[in-house]
Amino acid sequence: MAKLQYVGQQVAENLAGTILDNVERYREGNFFDLEAKGDWRIPLSIDSDVDALSQLKLGNSPEDEVENSLLVGHSLSGLTPTLARENRVWLRLSHIECLEYSRQRWLTPNADSEKMRDDIKKHFFASTLTGCRDDHAISRLWWNHHIAKQIMPEDPARALKVILARADIRLNFLERPGLAARPSLGRGIVCALETNDVLLKQEDPFRNFMKTLNLLGAGIAFEVWSNDAIKQFMNRCFLASANT
Repeated sequence: MAKLQYVGQQVAENLAGTILDNVERYREGNFFDLEAKGDWRIPLSIDSDVDALSQLKLGNSPEDEVENSLLVGHSLSGLTPTLARENRVWLRLSHIECLEYSRQRWLTPNADSEKMRDDIKKHFFASTLTGCRDDHAISRLWWNHHIAKQIMPEDPARALKVILARADIRLNFLERPGLAARPSLGRGIVCALETNDVLLKQEDPFRNFMKTLNLLGAGIAFEVWSNDAIKQFMNRCFLASANT
């Protein structure tokens, strides 16, 4: 274990302003020479296991995303949501420890420079909250695990399998922070998707289910309900949504 590091603001600004100049570094090189002489090693007060990130899987299947989210979540377990919004943490990881994964996962080797620039800006620089949450090569994996652990702290892998089954399911969980803040409700949705295959595999039924849940669930204190009661309510929402 070692202290998690981040880069200085000037380094972040320089990298953002020289993407085109560094395209070949992103394509097949590295940034080790810059890291050795610049302000790239500012330590945070939290421990991390960044060496474990070398085990990130390069595929893009839901199964790979689940495993990678678990790996990043465990390796960077000391991060808080506030620190996880600091783009300079993620900028270092995507340019140093996780460069190979970020490159293999998100860049097209034979793309022209303009395409490379756009993809690099999107997946190597977590410049906005939504970019950090949804687009950055590494930070998106941490946010996946963070939400899953809030919903099912005893089994985040189970929640991740549902949350990452489709992009629209993930967005529903991540764009609705209230689901994570109300674990009983989040668990109920996960269980509903596990037991109703049509919700897990088809976008329209899932969208209708969530709309019905929002309508029928308004004002309900799910926190005082038993698991069986929540399960019955979710089934009621599913049946009602199927008839809309």
